[in-house]
Parts: sequence; structure tokens; C-alpha cells
Amino acid sequence: MKQSLRIPSVSVHYLNIIANTLSRMGYPNHDIESRTEGLSEDDYYFNRVPVEVLFDIWQQAEQGSQDPMIALHVGERIHPMDYGLLGQLMMNCSNIEEALQRILSVEFVLNNAFASQVILEDDKAINRIFCHQYGPEQMRHVAEQDISALINIGVFIMNRDYTQENRPLEVHFRHAPQGPVSEYERALRCPVKFNQEYNQVTFPQSILQTRTYNPSPRIAGLLQAELKSLLDRIEAHDSLAMRMWRYFQTQPADNQPDIERTANHFNLTARTLQRHLKHEGTSFQDEIKQYKAMLAKSLLDVNNSPISQVAFQLGFNDSSAFHKAFKRWTGITPGEYQRSIA
Repeated sequence: MKQSLRIPSVSVHYLNIIANTLSRMGYPNHDIESRTEGLSEDDYYFNRVPVEVLFDIWQQAEQGSQDPMIALHVGERIHPMDYGLLGQLMMNCSNIEEALQRILSVEFVLNNAFASQVILEDDKAINRIFCHQYGPEQMRHVAEQDISALINIGVFIMNRDYTQENRPLEVHFRHAPQGPVSEYERALRCPVKFNQEYNQVTFPQSILQTRTYNPSPRIAGLLQAELKSLLDRIEAHDSLAMRMWRYFQTQPADNQPDIERTANHFNLTARTLQRHLKHEGTSFQDEIKQYKAMLAKSLLDVNNSPISQVAFQLGFNDSSAFHKAFKRWTGITPGEYQRSIA
């Protein structure tokens, strides 16, 4: 497996969104400015950097601002137009549901490290961020900015504040609070819980049908055609292995997809999917094995979780079967792995 095929990365455009907002807040980032100098708008999407650069930039922003909640506050200030083509398309969708679907379907344009999904449960809509490769602290800034921006851009594209009927119901973060919980609840307009299983925001499902402020179907059609052209070119740059890992992240830990389901997701036959992967120097079996090993390690990492609990989360009937599978994936036992990180 060529490691470069699935090194998580983000686009320079994603960095530029953060840089523009930080600059408006009085915290310019010359590192980002040097990366964007002389680039066209298309270049912003095609030029990518390892996701660790994004984490480092957030650390710089926190240190420069002396604000441990800087990402939360950046999310409040982000404007839809900062997203360029994607923001314009979002503002011209007919309702919130369409805007969310459009943005999440092309999320990999901005980053291929994290994946988001809208999950409908009873009368609730949950926008959940999946990223099993990184721990709560690494993802802290990204999660706070992403959820804060989602909530506050909602105000902009509806052109009205949240009401009792459509306001966010609750936000969950995987990390611990970095300041007063009351400040989180002010910025996010709802109760906030920490040290949770997922980074996510929950809304009443009815909000999905809320109309955006002055949508233009004609402009939306033109923007969608332009976006499709951009997507076709970007997809040619992202490996199928990387795209598969994004898909795996959105699937339940105890029900990871087989080759048929995965191929169907990408509108391919299983044979064609294997042929593409072989061209990339890997196979479906290698990728799902490595992904399951990474997922198992991330679950074992969480507060040194009991092995029996992790086995259950991954869909194993007993710890013995998980023990054998983990050793097959990694060459060591779950217990040996936990002792190595203690």
C-alpha cells in the first residue's frame, strides 16, 4: 500500500477560509497567506496540505489570540461567501435540507480527513462529524469551528434568528471545555455537553424544510454545473483508497461495509473497484483491514476502554474473537497495545 494514497489532507481553500476570518478578527496568519499568494480560485481547491498543518495553524491562532476558544469564535464570524462557489450554492438552495445535502456531498473538496453526515432519529436531525483517526484534543479546534459555523451560517441563510421551534437542541463535543460552558452556550445558542462519544449538533427535524432567504433556482443550476466540473477534476486527484476511508468513517463501527456495499456506494462493480485499487497498489481487503485496525486502536485509546467493551462496539460476540482479529490486523494483542500507550 502506497502510504501517500490516504494521507489525510485539507485544501488551501479551507485554510484560506480560516485565515480570512482570523484576519477580520485582527489575527492575520502569514503562513496561510504565503500558501495562497498567486493562486487562482481553482488552485485553492487543488493545492492540499497534510491535515497536521491545519492543526498547527489552530495552535498558532490560539497562542496569538490568547483565546482557548478561538475556533468557536471564528465559527461565529465565518460568512457563507468565505466558501466561494460552495457558499454561493448554499445560499441559493431552496431550503436548509438541500443546502446541507449539497455541502456534505462535496465536503471532500475542502478536506478528505473528516466526514460529516446528517442522521435522522425520531423528530431530530443530527449533524455528526466522523474522524476516528484523531483524538478529541487534536480535533478540538476543528469541531468547535465547524459546528459554530454551521449554526451561525444557518442564521444568515435563513435571514432570521433561531426560534423556539427551530433552534439547535444540543451540541456534543468529544473534548473537555476550554472555558466557561456559558460562553459555549451563548455562541452555539443551545445546551452543550462535553466528553461525549461524538462531535455533533442536534436540531429539530422540522428545520430541514425551512426556506433560505431569497434562493434563485436558475443561479443554483449554474453554480451546480460549475461545481460538477470542479468535482470531476478533484476526484481524479483523490485516490479511491482515500475516498473509501471517508466512507468507512460514516458507517457504524459494528457494521463495516463489505466490498459489494462499498462498490455500490461508488457506483462501481466489485470487480471494477478491485481493479482501480490494484492500480493504486492496494486492495479492498488490505484497506478494510487497516481501517478496522485503526478504528479498534482509537476505541482502545479512549480512557483505556475495557477490551470487552471495544469488542462489543466493533460487533464481536466475544472478546476472544476480537483478540484474534486484532492480532491478525496488527501483530499484537489488544492488551499489549493498551500497555504500549499507557
